[in-house]
Amino acid sequence: MVSSSPKEMNPTLYKLIEIVFGAVLVGIAGMVIGGQAQYARMWTRDYSAFFAALCGIESAMSAIRGKDDITNHLVSGSGAGLALSFLRQGFKLRPAHALSSVAVFAVIQATIYKVKETIKSRNAQDALYTEARAMLSMLGLEEYEKNFKKGRLTDPTLPLLTDRELREVNIPPGARLLILDHIKRYPKMVNRK
Repeated sequence: MVSSSPKEMNPTLYKLIEIVFGAVLVGIAGMVIGGQAQYARMWTRDYSAFFAALCGIESAMSAIRGKDDITNHLVSGSGAGLALSFLRQGFKLRPAHALSSVAVFAVIQATIYKVKETIKSRNAQDALYTEARAMLSMLGLEEYEKNFKKGRLTDPTLPLLTDRELREVNIPPGARLLILDHIKRYPKMVNRK
């Protein structure tokens, strides 16, 4: 059976696909920037090793520690930066260059992790307001979505709403009447009480 989303895919296979995809993109970027096939080969070689180190270390850290957090990403970014430095300069590598690569890629990986977590958190929070958002849109009251979020008036609370709660989140009388009438008439919400 073929998985329909990356979340359902085998993590090792997903990392392998990331490495191959990253190598192809970097090869194309090298050819565009350098204009010659030798640059594409060099960039593909270097960044394939970089992505392999990054994904391998990240997977190993997740397996060893039993969780996926910012520490795993800091360590994998550091290790991948060090691998890239060695690949580019060999044993002539100067410690200052190695340390700067380690620091830069650790910060990049940590930033990417934080951005992903922020997006996940927002998506999870928005999922709690699906019915509320649809109702407000249907009534032409989209501007009050932020009031619902501020008051934490999530979908499960809709059947419980009264004029008092809507007043507390600063929704004006006309809009309150429309919302309460809609909740009373809408069968799905009435059946959840």
